[in-house]
Amino acid sequence: MGKYDVDYFQCSNCGFVQTEEPYWLEEAYSQPIASSDVGLAFRNLSFSQITQHLLFNFFNHQSRFLDYGGGYGLFVRLMRDAGFDFYWLDKFCQNIFAQGFEIDAAANNQFELVTAFEVFEHLVHPIDELEELLKISRNILLSTELLPESNPKPDEWWYYVLHEGQHVSLYTAKALSIIATKFNLNFYSNGSSLHLLTEKKLPEDLFQQLAKGELTAVNKVSLLQNDFLKAVSKITNIQQAAKIQLAQIEEDGDSRSGLTILVDGVFFQMYKTGISRVWRSLLEEWAENGFAKHIIVLDRVGTSPKVPGIMYCTVPAYDYSKTEADREMLQQICDEEGADLFISTYYTTPLSTPSVFIAYDMIPEVLGANFNEPMWQEKHYAIRHASAYISISENTARDLIEFFPDISSELVTVAHCGVSKIFSPASQEDINDFKTKYGISKPYFISVGSGSDYKNIRLFFQAFGQLASKQGFEIVCTGSGVLLEPEFRAYTSGTVIHKLQLNDEELRLAYSGALALVYPSKYEGFGLPILEAITCGCPVITCPNSSLPEVAGEAALYVKDDDVDGLANALCEVQKPKIRNSLIAAGLEQAKKFSWSKMAKTISSALIDATLVRLNLKDINLIVFPDWTQPEESLGLELERVVRSIATHPDKSKMTLVVDNSNISDEDANLALSSVAMSLLMEEDLDVSDGPEISLIGQLTEIQWSALIPQLYGRILLEDENKKAIAHAKADKIPSLELDLFMKESYS
Repeated sequence: MGKYDVDYFQCSNCGFVQTEEPYWLEEAYSQPIASSDVGLAFRNLSFSQITQHLLFNFFNHQSRFLDYGGGYGLFVRLMRDAGFDFYWLDKFCQNIFAQGFEIDAAANNQFELVTAFEVFEHLVHPIDELEELLKISRNILLSTELLPESNPKPDEWWYYVLHEGQHVSLYTAKALSIIATKFNLNFYSNGSSLHLLTEKKLPEDLFQQLAKGELTAVNKVSLLQNDFLKAVSKITNIQQAAKIQLAQIEEDGDSRSGLTILVDGVFFQMYKTGISRVWRSLLEEWAENGFAKHIIVLDRVGTSPKVPGIMYCTVPAYDYSKTEADREMLQQICDEEGADLFISTYYTTPLSTPSVFIAYDMIPEVLGANFNEPMWQEKHYAIRHASAYISISENTARDLIEFFPDISSELVTVAHCGVSKIFSPASQEDINDFKTKYGISKPYFISVGSGSDYKNIRLFFQAFGQLASKQGFEIVCTGSGVLLEPEFRAYTSGTVIHKLQLNDEELRLAYSGALALVYPSKYEGFGLPILEAITCGCPVITCPNSSLPEVAGEAALYVKDDDVDGLANALCEVQKPKIRNSLIAAGLEQAKKFSWSKMAKTISSALIDATLVRLNLKDINLIVFPDWTQPEESLGLELERVVRSIATHPDKSKMTLVVDNSNISDEDANLALSSVAMSLLMEEDLDVSDGPEISLIGQLTEIQWSALIPQLYGRILLEDENKKAIAHAKADKIPSLELDLFMKESYS
């Protein structure tokens, strides 16, 4: 990448070439598709022709197929257009051309053949990933340039792609042949870039036959029309589901003004990290508990997870270079949908609709990021635009207020993250199977997601290097980017380090079998790995920084983030049975405090409360239900009596008078109240500069009334009241106040 000195290693037996542990990949994949990959379109067109003939002549072409590492989905679209039932999977790239044909993670997927074009050279652990692929198909068609027989050095062959830094594994024909033998497969190759690993016995000159075009011509019916009908049907079904939901809302008596909250799913377009897990979990919980009827997810070019029971609206992709246009687009949708509130998964905002900001962390502010970067500019814009705030930890809430002191703590709701139900203590048998699979033969410590400097992985390695018995342990590192510089290797000399990419089930096993999770982070917005670990009965060693004590509680050994000796002692202490058992028990108890269900309920309540912020509620909140149908003169006199009484009350600065206007427009109600206020000011020279507040309710749903009523001190009784509005609001739960008696009370 023009900045890193990297060692390349070659197998003396098969010639396979691989870089050192590729710590630079997170940076290299800031763009999933390399900018120098100018052959993307040509390659897909060419490979689609070859693949069609291969499948039609030698495989069950009526079966299902998968394109692994499918990029933008162009190859899948081409193959479906040609009549082959292809599906798409890519962990890092956005599906543009094959939307609706993503692999179903929940299904028992089996495929006749998997294609993997320009993928294998990107694999850090080729054998591990190949094992996973072979679980869904025993036939793999792949493309990767073979190392020339001249055995060129990295600066002598273009396919090393040094400027991009993404090619970390390079193969010879012998290496691929050994891989095939290892998995009891047959190996076929065109000798340069296209290869087939298969359980089938095929002609030795397979690729020559494909190149000469002597095989039976492909004769299949295109899936284009079926796919179009499927897409239209899907849109129709979503629209129909929305109609059904609206009808159900009406049946529930909530049709007077349906509460609508727009959720911008922009994060799903941009990243697939922990925040994605948070929001998917929230959507699933809301679909289950019924809050989903108030939610519409703005689906950025089809990238949001499709949760049954959630309504979606497809919108354009987000682009940091077009933020103004994006705000206008979001505002237009808010207006069209009649949105009461807007919340973004990642820092987007409309122009005027009230929004809620969710703070995951304040790392850029605490550690001093470059605030000229568009991402942080948008974050700060979103903070200033918001009328209420949600934080995933108490510490993050405090930091938010510290850096933005204009934010009142009363406007910030803390909603701790939950933990997936898959995380729980594993059996010893399952742990042993996991260790056997990955060649772990000794007791081990686990480190999770340690790629960034603030994660402080250096402290762990320095402390580990002080252990006299370090050769008796191994280290499992999972997540993105562990920086194994020579200095780190010096600390772990004689120790096996396993750099693993694990799914949740494997991560559960890794936690359950570890001596401890070592997580010496300098700052976290929450610290989800700690919660996952203690839920699996894994002791934790961490630092008493930021939100970490909130999550770990008494289930961790704490050391300062610069105390090498302290961490080394903790690595020894955690092995003592008494301490270990105490930490495990405390962890399992601590984990009970956290759940996605609890987080979802907390956030939904905060969102409902945010729709009431406009009412400017104070310590003493009173409500009246005027009958707006009565003559203007008598209505004015009654309102004047109420406003005069409150405006002359000694505690008026602590009061808000909430006025129901559910059967009259805000404009007409404001006009009537303005007339009353003007009359009082002219006649009695009342000073209302320090209160009270007077707010119109407008249209509230049942769920909003449920949130508002506990905040009301009382209902001032009028001679003529809107009985229908009182019944709808269930205002009989609000204490009734006679105006004359109320005036004699003091609340100081």
